[in-house]
Amino acid sequence: MEWAVLAAGAVLLAVATANASDVVGDPEAGAETYNTVCEGCHGVSIAPTLRGVIGRPIASVATFTGYSEALKSKSAMSWTEANLDAFLTAPGTFAPGTLMTQTIPEAQRRADLIAYLATLPPPR
Repeated sequence: MEWAVLAAGAVLLAVATANASDVVGDPEAGAETYNTVCEGCHGVSIAPTLRGVIGRPIASVATFTGYSEALKSKSAMSWTEANLDAFLTAPGTFAPGTLMTQTIPEAQRRADLIAYLATLPPPR
């Protein structure tokens, strides 16, 4: 029975991710989402910086020591747009045990946020 639940979750995640890839993101709208939803944690030491996140290996910000084991186990992967989309859709499905609980269920809003994050240069 447990495998059926996991399989159903994987199918839903795949459908959500496939749908989001068809959506074009608006960085300006994404900036608003970042400022209202993400910055409270990612703008301070509660969560790692999102500057330069696109293409960066998961759980790799050296100055952030609070990564969960769930994200550390994904360190061979990078934060691609698809991985960010999956994580923002359902963090606990992408990385079971992650400390991230905030979701962005709307495909357009996720695409906007990812488009905005792509504009942020890596920290100096």
